[in-house]
Amino acid sequence: MKQKQQEKASEANIETMSLYELCRWSALEEAVNIIGDKCDERGIDFNEIHLNPLDIMTYVDSQTDKIYEKVNTTIETT
Repeated sequence: MKQKQQEKASEANIETMSLYELCRWSALEEAVNIIGDKCDERGIDFNEIHLNPLDIMTYVDSQTDKIYEKVNTTIETT
């Protein structure tokens, strides 16, 4: 079997990201923190749980717009 060459990940540059992209990252961070907190509450090792990527994506999708609106409102009022 032919081995696939690994692509080098490019570095993220916050300065070039749109506000929407930053809000999506924030929503993802929030999702991971929620999962981590639930693991702590239940005494489960984070590395041993089965994560459902579609559930996480649904959460990120639903929260991104809310975070964007909050940030955008804050920017407009300052």
